[in-house]
Amino acid sequence: MVISKQGLRKAATVSLRLLAWFGVVVFFVWSVGALYYLTLVPPAVGAMLAAVYLAGGIISFVRIQPRSRWLSIAATSIAIVYVVTLFQRPSNDRLWDPSQVVTTGVEIENGHATIHGFRHCHYRSETDFDVHYEDFQFRIEDLTSVAFLVHKFSPVEGLAHTFLSFELDSDDGPQYFSVSVEIRREVGEIYSPIRGLYRQYEVLYVIGDERDVIGVRTVVRPQDRVHMYHVNATPKQVQQLFANIAERIEKLRTDAEFYHTLLNNCTNGIVFHTYHLTPEPINWLDPRIVMPGFSDQFAHAQGLIGAQGESFQTLHNRSRIDQTAEQVGLSDRFSDAIRDNLNR
Repeated sequence: MVISKQGLRKAATVSLRLLAWFGVVVFFVWSVGALYYLTLVPPAVGAMLAAVYLAGGIISFVRIQPRSRWLSIAATSIAIVYVVTLFQRPSNDRLWDPSQVVTTGVEIENGHATIHGFRHCHYRSETDFDVHYEDFQFRIEDLTSVAFLVHKFSPVEGLAHTFLSFELDSDDGPQYFSVSVEIRREVGEIYSPIRGLYRQYEVLYVIGDERDVIGVRTVVRPQDRVHMYHVNATPKQVQQLFANIAERIEKLRTDAEFYHTLLNNCTNGIVFHTYHLTPEPINWLDPRIVMPGFSDQFAHAQGLIGAQGESFQTLHNRSRIDQTAEQVGLSDRFSDAIRDNLNR
């Protein structure tokens, strides 16, 4: 079957029109949410603006002919809404949740690192805890390995939180700490992936004791699932990875950024720091990164985790740590116990 040039042009025109309609409809829906969550006005006013915008869009779609004219009007209105949202600015100066009051800082000088605001929460329950901060110092050359963790907190497999844990081969024996890219919650604020699309949360790097960062997601929340994967990286690569993270942390102390559920989430942040670990730059728009619950599958496919020739399912099964964490509790053995399966 031979398709004529005219037929190809017609097919291309139809495809472009469908793509234009799809894009406008998707961003029109986004614009309704953007007005609803607009922080420049009181919540009641934002809800009213969203309702009026939605009703106006539907009524105009019914009445305006030809449809292409409505498409142009809708696209213009979306652009206006987007520009308005840009007036919402990120800030480090808000009434923060007690566990996120302190902004982490990292100084690296003469081969030594000092982490300011190193966190260690003592949990009695998920909502009842004491927050402790301290300075944590070590030699950069003592960083030997890093683990990638995937925290499944929802029945929806694509939804997850990802973070890293570093190992130090210090004079006092192995030491561990976690680095987690999170939303910085204001008092009373909870995470919502929908709100995360609308410049509602700032980005925060938390560096803390594993019994805090991992413990809260395992022992304190026993209904959640957590997998821990050893990353295939040399000590030099691990040290470079931490240096990259430290540089970004220092930047965020002065230039706050908004979190975005799809484009600036926990996994995007990790990918940003791991470009030097893979032969080719990682596509941070890969669906398995945009949906962090599948990021371990992506990392395995890239050779970042897992032994040579090991199937993902085998790796996935032996990497689960939440059950072990619940058994050992938040004791001094916590970090060693959760690594037992990783070392098999």
